Amino acid sequence: MSIKSLSLVIFSCFTLIACSSAPIDPAELAGKLKDKLTTDIKADGLKLFTYQASLVEDKSNRDKAERPLPHEERMRQMDQDPREQRRSRKEHEDILEVWGEQVVLGLTKTLEMTGYCREGYFELSRVIESGRGEIRGECKEGATATDRQKFVNF
Repeated sequence: MSIKSLSLVIFSCFTLIACSSAPIDPAELAGKLKDKLTTDIKADGLKLFTYQASLVEDKSNRDKAERPLPHEERMRQMDQDPREQRRSRKEHEDILEVWGEQVVLGLTKTLEMTGYCREGYFELSRVIESGRGEIRGECKEGATATDRQKFVNF
């Protein structure tokens, strides 16, 4: 086999591998999200918030008899081939990335709807885990008298 044909075969394999892992669309999570915005306006006008989001569990898909116990799942992972472990880890990272995008999208829409951070915000912390996420932030603008009335029990 010539070098040209060998390189063509290798290139084709890499192309197939790259095309087989399609990105996950954040729209797939629409309607499966429960979120909450907690506001905190300080006496000096500092506006803080905590946005929490979690996936709503579909009881029909979570039959406990079908799910493996945590230790069984770990044993299955230990028996996996290292390549399979890397693939599983990559899939998990991709899912977390999409979930993180969904949490940020939810925060953006919530802030737009409520009008809480009209000029944007500084992110203070972010925790993204499987099925839940939390973003804490500080608004770029200070609180107005209207803000103090509107967001007193938010």
